[in-house]
Amino acid sequence: MTAVRRAGLLCSLALGGCVGQPDHFYTLNTLPDTTRVAGAPMIHVRLQVTIPSLMDRNEMVLYTSRNGIVILDHERWAAPLADQVTDTLARDIEGKRGDIFVGDRGFDRATTPSVTIKVDIVRMSAQRGGRASIEAHWRIVDSSAGVDELGSGSFEAPVTGDDAAAVAQAYSQTLSDLAGRLTKEMRRR
Repeated sequence: MTAVRRAGLLCSLALGGCVGQPDHFYTLNTLPDTTRVAGAPMIHVRLQVTIPSLMDRNEMVLYTSRNGIVILDHERWAAPLADQVTDTLARDIEGKRGDIFVGDRGFDRATTPSVTIKVDIVRMSAQRGGRASIEAHWRIVDSSAGVDELGSGSFEAPVTGDDAAAVAQAYSQTLSDLAGRLTKEMRRR
């Protein structure tokens, strides 16, 4: 074998080693998918959400034990997880109450009541074949009604499969449950 062929073979083997497992991408989804009732009076909600820095990465993170985690290099979120959590929670809130519109800017009209909901997700964890859970603290501020309420809760959903898609589905369910709790807190006023 000539030196050129040997070098070519070594390069091919080296490049072949770089080609590995393909990446898979996941999204969070609103549950259940609902449609808005046209003509309902609207309350404008500004939603601010934070998630733990451990989870705010492209790769999916799973807990293996109370103190152990695994970072799944090839199981990735399709968009930044903080953005997906905020968007999914916003759409879930809208779906559970037809009189709410969640948006950040451009809705500051005197005729549109405005409420601010700040959600701090302090723990977000999932285990394959186990449960996904979120623990959250929130603050609901409606200055026009003189309301400033604090609350907290934990939300869990089963991870019904052994794959990353089941984890994404379980997180979607926990966010839907959180949205239900937030809309109940707003109804109490």
